[in-house]
Amino acid sequence: MSENDISYGGQAVISGVLIQSPKGWSVAVRNQNNEIVKFFKERTPLIRRKGIFTLPLIRGIGALVDSLYVGYQALTISDEIYYADEPEPSTLNKILNYLFIVSFLSILIAGPRLLIDLIDTDQTSKGIYEGLLRGVIVVLYIYVIGKTKDAQELFEFHGAEHMTIAAFEDKRNLDLDNIKNYPKEHIRCGTAFIFLIVFVSLLTLPFIPTLNILLTLLTRILHVFVVAMISYEILKLNFKFTGSLFSRFFSTPGIWMQKMTTKIPSEEQIEVARVAMANCIKFSENTNELDQYLDNTKEVSNG
Repeated sequence: MSENDISYGGQAVISGVLIQSPKGWSVAVRNQNNEIVKFFKERTPLIRRKGIFTLPLIRGIGALVDSLYVGYQALTISDEIYYADEPEPSTLNKILNYLFIVSFLSILIAGPRLLIDLIDTDQTSKGIYEGLLRGVIVVLYIYVIGKTKDAQELFEFHGAEHMTIAAFEDKRNLDLDNIKNYPKEHIRCGTAFIFLIVFVSLLTLPFIPTLNILLTLLTRILHVFVVAMISYEILKLNFKFTGSLFSRFFSTPGIWMQKMTTKIPSEEQIEVARVAMANCIKFSENTNELDQYLDNTKEVSNG
């Protein structure tokens, strides 16, 4: 943990890593010319600004919006850095990609309930079956996608991100030999959210009645926000009581999931994660102590 009590988190992006703090977020990407390119943007998360997003439960929605917004921005920038020398995709291809994503998400959100409705059973059982089916679909999707080369690389950067953050939180310097001593799984990883989706769904979905297709989609979209609100409060309690039986109950499935979503990274991938970490610390804490890790890197002011 930082001397200034600043907490850091992150995720993998295209050929790189995102690290964020309450002061902003940093991306480091190894481009196709084998150069490490870094970027930092100052930003205060919604849950740390004055307003309704600081309130219990509502802050879960703020955290979800923060995660989606920063994650999308970081993926966009990493894509632009890595594919800088390649032709820009056509407008038609972009539209088709967006339509595919929207269609896939719609099926994932509403599909399980539409399938469960084919079973002749009571309302409570349908809600439980829907929650379990949704969890199974997500796990299978991660497992199948994880077999692809691109996903394997993404999972390796995910592991590098965890190892680098763990080394920093343990107040070790960010030399490669130190970082490599830490596990690729991290207790605060957002992967735990997948388990919470299933857990909270099992508690809430039985109360949502069978509706037509459009209303099923609408109620499930609204349900995402309900899940975010409850899950965020559980995660806060989980981190507050680290080591307790409560914490182990919610953390252990997340660690199991990370066996699929993280892989052992190479030294080159750890170097990229280290640059993202050092760059975020530099601007978040106004320090030059880690500048040695930023040598021989390029910086961009925008994606």
